[in-house]
Amino acid sequence: MPVRKAKEEVEMFRVWLRQNGLKRTYQKELILETFLGAEGHLSVDDIYTLVKKKDRRVGSVTVFRTLKSLAACGIAREVTLGDGLTRFEHGHRHPPHHHIVCTRCGRVIEFASPELERMQDEIMRKYDFQPDRHWIKTCGVCSNCRENRKGGEERPCDTERVFARDAVKMALATEVRLMEFFQQAAAANQDAAGREVFERIARLKEANIATLGEELDDVVRGEEDVAKAPVFLHFSLDEVEQNIPSLTRLTARPPAQGGRPVVEMALDAEAAAKLARFLTVTAATFFKDYAAKFPDTRGRRILLGFAGQQESHGDLDSNSYLSAWDSKS
Repeated sequence: MPVRKAKEEVEMFRVWLRQNGLKRTYQKELILETFLGAEGHLSVDDIYTLVKKKDRRVGSVTVFRTLKSLAACGIAREVTLGDGLTRFEHGHRHPPHHHIVCTRCGRVIEFASPELERMQDEIMRKYDFQPDRHWIKTCGVCSNCRENRKGGEERPCDTERVFARDAVKMALATEVRLMEFFQQAAAANQDAAGREVFERIARLKEANIATLGEELDDVVRGEEDVAKAPVFLHFSLDEVEQNIPSLTRLTARPPAQGGRPVVEMALDAEAAAKLARFLTVTAATFFKDYAAKFPDTRGRRILLGFAGQQESHGDLDSNSYLSAWDSKS
């Protein structure tokens, strides 16, 4: 748990206690510290066991009441996973998510899907309903249990870091798609000046991909569990395709009978830059809207940072594109 973040949550709890006329005690802060230092879905007994290792004088009732207080002030979330127990997971700055639960081995997979959130929002609007909270819990049997395999022991991961990992991967997938588009456009364009613009933009994208790769390494560095954790942020590559259509779809003329579409382009430098601006600004808008669905987390900042980068590319004209790669070389 980063020190800055722990301090922020400690202050949140102290403010909540004052606002509700409750005393700040050593026991409550010890329980908070213990909860912040653990990951996963923790029952009252789980936290009580961890707290007793630090101070055997703290009672289970105090643990229960404090955890309920942490949930009330937004530091924790209460979840039920189908076994009759109420559990607590980190809530502050952790993206809202849903759960898949294996009823045999108890494995829990967390996932976030803005597509599901959009569907839920549409249904709520249809019925003119204002929800306070919602979650999806899917219970079933995992592949290991179905095939009688013994799964490897999984340690709980920091959801915020897994979300950041997947946010970088989402940005990478988009940047790779953009690079491929501009590489194909350069190969197909018959105008030399326009072709050079596309070539320079493709090289800019290639450099950005390398930078994003370094950022991904930084997110998972020293955290093997984070690197191997199941996908948390589910995004559709179809959405990327919608924002960055295939070059063939944009420029192909009808094929001869039995043949393939023939890509034909003859965009000058200004027209090439205009197309690049359109695609990068479209990508920026998509990522800003996507990031708005999540609270302030490292993953959200990654999504917004990528949107800002695309916006800066959208501000370039043809001369700027021609000089941008030179400035990086």
